[in-house]
Amino acid sequence: MSGAGDGHAPRTGFGTTRIEALSDGIFAVAMTLLVLDIKLPGDQPFAGSGELFAHLWSLARHYLLYFVSFIVLGMLWIGHHAQFHFIRYVDHTLLWINLMFLFVITSIPFATDLLGDYHALNLPYAIYGSKLVFAAVLLILQVVYLRRHPVLAEPTLTATVARRMVVRAALFACVPLLSMAMMLYNTQLALYLYFLLPVIHFLPGRVDELQPPDADGA
Repeated sequence: MSGAGDGHAPRTGFGTTRIEALSDGIFAVAMTLLVLDIKLPGDQPFAGSGELFAHLWSLARHYLLYFVSFIVLGMLWIGHHAQFHFIRYVDHTLLWINLMFLFVITSIPFATDLLGDYHALNLPYAIYGSKLVFAAVLLILQVVYLRRHPVLAEPTLTATVARRMVVRAALFACVPLLSMAMMLYNTQLALYLYFLLPVIHFLPGRVDELQPPDADGA
């Protein structure tokens, strides 16, 4: 069997190009679908700008959800993209981990729409939050699998890098878990808690700081 350092893929491995292209396409579609929930009723006339403004203002929660979910998907894309800097080959198990991850991504627009339409209920918050937790768990699972199968990983995926990726994915999962706990007391605050995610993203010790300078050109 070929090793990871001799320039040849192992017998059970494939290149990452196609899964990366599929991932980028799915993220692009999911992020675009988010805005489709912000729409005006086709059969409702507006007598003046004041009425139109009042209706647009009534959609404020949908704007907020659109922004939150866009940031969520952006962070998940960044995390997924960063991990693939350290993946040299993928096998069938890694492919299925990524397909399950992409399945979660495709369902986030639906969860966003559900939360926008039924924001007074607890169940939509549980559905939305559980999807984000599941996505974070799959990112962690991918790192763990790569560490256990080093022939698939770049030599730069050290224990330090892997630990940092796991910690950041776990921190990401803490926000939806906290939001799901808060929904039992205050659903509005449960939504606002998601604004903690950008703070987590820009914490010191980002994974991309550990990537080699020529990672994009490798």
